[in-house]
Amino acid sequence: MLSIQRSLFFRWTLVVVWHFVLLMTETSGLKPEDKHLNPSTVPHDARLAEGNSLCSGRLEMKHQGEWRALNTKEREAAVKFMYARVACRQMGCGSVVSIAHRPNSSGPKPAWEVNFTCRGTEQTLKECSSATTKRRVQRKDFSGYSLEVICSESVRLLGESDTCMGSVEVKLDNGWASVCEDGFDSEAQKVVCRELGCGPPGSFRGTFRKGEGTVLSKQLQCRGNESRLVDCASSIHSNCTPVSGILCSYLHELRLVEGENHCKGTLVGKEDGEWRPISDPWAVTELKHFVDVCQKVGCADAISYSQIYLPQSQPVWSLSTSCRSYSGSSFCEAWSEEFSTVAINMTCSESVRLAKLHSIHRCSGKVEVKSGQSWVPVCDSFFSPQTAIVTCRDLQCGFPLTYHRLDNSGHFQNAELAWNPVFMCEGKEEHLMDCPSTNINTTEQLRQCGNTHLTCTERPPQPYITVHVQEEEVVLDDFPQVPESHRFAISCSLSSPYNILSIRLTHLTKPLTEQIQSAVDGRAIFMFPAAEDAHKGIYQCDYNYDFSSDIFSRPKIFTLTIKENNYARLVNWNSSCAGRLEVEHQKEWRPVSHQHSWGLKEAAVLCRQLKCGSAVSTRKEDKSTELTWRFYSDCNGSEHALMDCGAVKQWLSSSTVEVVCSGTLLRPEITVFSSSVLYDDQQQGVQLFKGHSFIVNCSVEPQYPGGHFSLIFTGLNQTHSRTHPAVNHSAFFTYAAADQAHQGNYSCVYHNFVFNGNFSSESQSLSLRVDVEFLNVMLDDGVLREDDSETCAGKLLVRPKEAWRLLSAESTVWDLKHASIVCRQLGCGSAISTSEIDLPVKETVARFFSDCDGSESALLDCGAVKEWFSSSAVEVVCTGETLTSPRS
Repeated sequence: MLSIQRSLFFRWTLVVVWHFVLLMTETSGLKPEDKHLNPSTVPHDARLAEGNSLCSGRLEMKHQGEWRALNTKEREAAVKFMYARVACRQMGCGSVVSIAHRPNSSGPKPAWEVNFTCRGTEQTLKECSSATTKRRVQRKDFSGYSLEVICSESVRLLGESDTCMGSVEVKLDNGWASVCEDGFDSEAQKVVCRELGCGPPGSFRGTFRKGEGTVLSKQLQCRGNESRLVDCASSIHSNCTPVSGILCSYLHELRLVEGENHCKGTLVGKEDGEWRPISDPWAVTELKHFVDVCQKVGCADAISYSQIYLPQSQPVWSLSTSCRSYSGSSFCEAWSEEFSTVAINMTCSESVRLAKLHSIHRCSGKVEVKSGQSWVPVCDSFFSPQTAIVTCRDLQCGFPLTYHRLDNSGHFQNAELAWNPVFMCEGKEEHLMDCPSTNINTTEQLRQCGNTHLTCTERPPQPYITVHVQEEEVVLDDFPQVPESHRFAISCSLSSPYNILSIRLTHLTKPLTEQIQSAVDGRAIFMFPAAEDAHKGIYQCDYNYDFSSDIFSRPKIFTLTIKENNYARLVNWNSSCAGRLEVEHQKEWRPVSHQHSWGLKEAAVLCRQLKCGSAVSTRKEDKSTELTWRFYSDCNGSEHALMDCGAVKQWLSSSTVEVVCSGTLLRPEITVFSSSVLYDDQQQGVQLFKGHSFIVNCSVEPQYPGGHFSLIFTGLNQTHSRTHPAVNHSAFFTYAAADQAHQGNYSCVYHNFVFNGNFSSESQSLSLRVDVEFLNVMLDDGVLREDDSETCAGKLLVRPKEAWRLLSAESTVWDLKHASIVCRQLGCGSAISTSEIDLPVKETVARFFSDCDGSESALLDCGAVKEWFSSSAVEVVCTGETLTSPRS
C-alpha cells in the first residue's frame, strides 16, 4: 500500500513539474526556434564585430579556428541581405535594418571567400549550404571591404523575404512575443517602420506566418515620435489578438558620408537594405535634381556636385538610363546594381538657404536660416552688405548682386513664434553661422521686418565704361570711335556698397597689355596719348573687391576704333601739304581766320596731323570779309592734332591762314629692275644674282615740274650718293654687274624749289642683297672632283628656273662672243673655243635667244631660254682650265 502511495505521489509530482515548466515557457514567450538566443548559447561560428552593440558590426565567420570577414563583394544585394538576415537571427536580434560595404580601416585583409548561400530562414550561418560542393569556404582572399550589418534590437518582422512587411514581434527578456492588435495604431506603426529603416506605414490586408508557441502578447501605447518600439509604453496581455501584420513603404534612403559634416560627402543610397555609393555613369543628373537630396539629409540647398573616384571598384547603385528622360526636380530613384570606381560627391548648405519664389536660379531667393527642424526668414531691416557677402559665400554662390525687401507685406506672419536672428558679419566669415548674432526681441522691431530677397552672382557685375575725347566729350556706346592723333581717356567705374580694391583695363589685341589702378570712389581713369592704330582693338575692364582680391568681376568688353582725322586741310595749292587752312566743325568747312593765337606752334601741330612733316612757314592772307572759324589755342607745338589743343567758334574775318609744311613734295618711289631680281615684300627688299646688271629707278607722281633725284646708298662702312635730273618725274641709275659691294640700303630723295623755298622728300628705304653663290650657268666635263672645285671647260648647262638644262647647239646666234660671257661669269677668264657635240639621244634642252653685245657679265642678263628637244649641245673651253678625259 505504501509503495502504491509513493508511485502516485511520484506521478503527481511529475505532472506538476511538467505543467510548471510549460507555464514558464508560455509566460516567457520563448519559442522553440529561439532556444539559442541567450548569448551564452549562441554558436560561436559567426559574429558581428566592432559594432556599437551585439546587433551591429562587421560580419565575421569562424573557420578552421580563425575569425575572418566574409568576402561578399561580388554577391548581389539580395544574396548579401540573406546572409545578414540569418546573422541577425543567430545573434538574437531583430530584422535587418541595413547592410553596407565598408573599407577595411587598415587596408585589405584576408577574408573567407565563402561558397554557400542562405535562404534567409536558417537559424545560423552554419546551416546555410552550397548547392554545388560541400566546401563552405573556398580560400582566403584579400578584400578591401567588409560587410557591415545593422539589425534592429527590439523589433522584428516575420515574413518570407521582405524587410518592410510581415508579422510584428517584440523582444522580451527571454524571447520574442507578438504584438496585440489592440493598441497597434498608426502611431505605433510609424515607430516600427522608422526603427526598421523603412518608409511610412501603408494599408495592409492579409496575414503572415505567426511565431510558434506564442502565448503572451504585448500591448503598445506609442505617441509616434519614439525612435524605437521599446521606448513606447507597453503591457503584457495573455488574452489578446495578435496583429495580422504591417506593411511599411519602401524607402530610398539617402545620406552623405565621409565628408566634413552630414551636408557634404559621397552620396550613398539604400536599396534592398544595402547602402551603396550612387554612380551616374550616363551623366543624367543636374544640380536641380539634388535639391530634395539635401532636404532628405537634413540640409538646405544643393550647392554643387561632382564625380569622384573610389579607392577601388566596388558595388554601387547606378542611375538607370531611364533617368535621362526624367524631367522632375527630385532625385531619380531608378537604380541598378553595378560595379564602378566613380560615385557622386555633393555639397549642401547647412544652415542657410535661398527659398525659391518665381526664380529657379538656386542663388536667388528669400533668405532663411534653420531653427531646429524649421526654416525662419531673416529680417531685411537688419540685413547688412557684409551679411550679404557671407551669405553668398556660405552658399558658394559668389558675390551679392542685389538684396531688397521682397514685398510690402510688412512684418512676418507669426513672427512671435520664430527665431529671428540679426547677424553682425564683418564680411570675412566663411559661414553665416560664424557671424555674431542676436535675436529680435521687441514687437516694434518685428513690425519693421520684411522678407529679404537676395540674388548672388558667380562673379561681381560688369563695371560701366566711358570713353572721353576732347573733340567729342563723351563716347558711351559699345563701339566708341576716337579721332586719330587725339588724346583720350577710358573711365571704368561702379557704384557699389562694397570697397573696390583695384580696377584693371586690358587691351586684348596682341600684344596683350594690362593696366591696373587703385579705385578712387569706385572709379579709375586710364589716360592715353595721341590715338593711333596701335590703340584700336578689343578692350575689357574688370575689378576686384578688397574682401576677395583674387577674383575679378565679369568684364565689360568693348571695341575701340580709330577714325580718320580729316577735319583739317590745306587747299588752293598744288600740294595737300601747303595752302589755305580750312577746318570742318559742326559739319561745315570754313577757312580759319588769322588771329593773335595763330603761329608756328599751331602750324607745326597741323603739319604733324596732316603727316606733312614740320612747319616751314605760315602767313596771313587777306581776303574779302567772310564767315570763318576763329581758332583759340592752348598748343605748345608738340601735340598731334589741332583740335586736341584748341577750339573754334564762328567769326567774321577778312584774313585767313596759309601754311607750308616741309612735306610739300610728294614722296617718291624706288624700284629695281634686273633680269634676276627677286622681291621680298616682308623685308622690303630685293635680291640680285652676282654678275647681273640692274637699274634703280626713282620716280614721283606729277606735282611740280623740274627738280632732281639723289640716290642715297648706305652699305658696309660706306655711304655715297648719285644725282640725276628729273626727266618726266623720273631718274634711272644703272649698274653693269652686281657684286657684294652693291649690298646695302638705297633710298631716293626728290629735291625741288617751290613756294620760294627748297623742299625735299625721301622715299622708303629699299634693301638690296647680292647672292654670290648662286650661278645659273655651269660647265660640266664629266669629272667628279672631291674638292668641289668648278671646271672651266665642258658642256654648257643653264638654270633659268629650278632645273639644269644643256644648252642646245641648234641656236643660230650662238658664237664665241656668247661663250666669252659665260667664261667671264664663271670667273674662268676668256673663251678659247666653243663647239657642237652630239648627244646619245634626243632630250629636253634649253634653246637660247640673244640680245647680247659680248660685254655683259652674265649670260641670262642679255639672253633668254625656252625648253626644246635636241640631240646636240654646246661645249665651251675657257682659258681658266682645259678639257680632261670625261668620266665613264
